[in-house]
Amino acid sequence: MAITVQEKRSRPSAKSAGVPRLPRLSTQISLGSLLGRAVKPAERIFFTSQLSLMLEVGTPLTVALKALAGQTKNPAFQEALQAIYQDLDEGRQLSEAMRRHPAVFGEVFVSMIKAGETGGFLQKILDRLVEMEEKRQALFTQLRSTMTYPAVLCILAVLVVVFIVAFVLPKFTAFFAGKEEILPITTRFLIGLSASFKQYWWVYLLSVTGLAGSLIMLKRSVMGQVLIDWLFINAPLLRKICNKIYTCQLLRTLGYLMESQVPLLEALEVNRPTVGNRYYRKFVDEIADNVEQGGKFSQPFATNPYILESVKQMVTTGEDAGDLPKVMLRLTEFYDAEVDRELKALASMIEPLALIILGGVVGLIVSSVILPMFKLSQAMM
Repeated sequence: MAITVQEKRSRPSAKSAGVPRLPRLSTQISLGSLLGRAVKPAERIFFTSQLSLMLEVGTPLTVALKALAGQTKNPAFQEALQAIYQDLDEGRQLSEAMRRHPAVFGEVFVSMIKAGETGGFLQKILDRLVEMEEKRQALFTQLRSTMTYPAVLCILAVLVVVFIVAFVLPKFTAFFAGKEEILPITTRFLIGLSASFKQYWWVYLLSVTGLAGSLIMLKRSVMGQVLIDWLFINAPLLRKICNKIYTCQLLRTLGYLMESQVPLLEALEVNRPTVGNRYYRKFVDEIADNVEQGGKFSQPFATNPYILESVKQMVTTGEDAGDLPKVMLRLTEFYDAEVDRELKALASMIEPLALIILGGVVGLIVSSVILPMFKLSQAMM
């Protein structure tokens, strides 16, 4: 691993780039926190698209916000929108009011809104935000659907094995007693496992609980997160797809921000937390350092081992041609389609493999019980 355990955090935030952080009001989070209702991406997408539509038909911003706040069913979101409406009524800008609610509107969202306000194209920015969020949610949905079926089959396989070992095999133990020497090794192993499970079930329960707790603690620890991030971009089956996913996350957000006339360094700072892998976040730091020192945006791409060659070439070409945002967004469209195809291919490969493994496990257990019974029955005749 080429990254230290302590991730770099010394870079200035959006605050140092001239974007002051306003204090978060406790009254703005009380209801949502008490009810445990986080704002879902689908709710944010609906709000953004409806706000864009209302602005397009000439509805004043304050009127549109008040109407949308009244339509929102999520208490946390409704409370945030009402507070934003009050801030606008007091003369604050929309981006300034939204920044008071970081749990609802992230830095990327707020920065793009600010750019739209400054440039006078807020409605266009809202459409861009809807497009960006929809693509992100489509990717998450595809990832979930790819992994759900294999996960269900694995859980089912474990439950079947536990059921057979705990409740089925003990009924045959007396039948096989005294004949262990003629039984297959798999049958003897399962009989021993069943006896052990019956006598020391509490040990197995504690072991499983301890293992699950250890994995959760490892996942939440810095070392565990470093290991997971490293596996995602280096493991043979995951490397190709994950690198494309993280590259798309990086380029899409940067492309939208730069297209919205957000300054490059500010766009990099805002984009950094949105990338889902610390190795790619470190890469964003390298780009920002290089740009601050007067270097080209594309220089760090040339030496990064995780960036695809086609991306390196296209980013260099786009920067030389002065059309970098357009090139980055085109690249994300291309690789989004590739990721979608590869995830579907992976799902079509995993599903039959999981079925084969489940069938093999069940078949091995059944054959280890049924076949010896036939042999013993024939021996007694």
